[in-house]
Amino acid sequence: MAAEVSTQDIESAAAALLESRIASIRTLARARQSCADKRAELAIAEKEDAAAYAAAQRAGWSVHELKRVGLDQPTRRVPGRPRRGRPAQVAPPPAPTTNGAG
Repeated sequence: MAAEVSTQDIESAAAALLESRIASIRTLARARQSCADKRAELAIAEKEDAAAYAAAQRAGWSVHELKRVGLDQPTRRVPGRPRRGRPAQVAPPPAPTTNGAG
């Protein structure tokens, strides 16, 4: 005599096995989302830090002075147009030399 096989019992057992696996995926998905959220918060904080550093420089603080008080340059720069450097001084062309044969 063969034992009775209940489809519902088999499905319940399989669902129980899968539930623990699915629970681990839920936990992983939450952790990944938390990391993404914190990266976005960090990006905002870094932009604010860079803007505050630039404002301090515009207020007259030099990089050296800020470093002396413990405030290193930020790792991220304020977005925007880069500053133009001073144009290079062009030396005047040399004066033509004249030969004494004239």
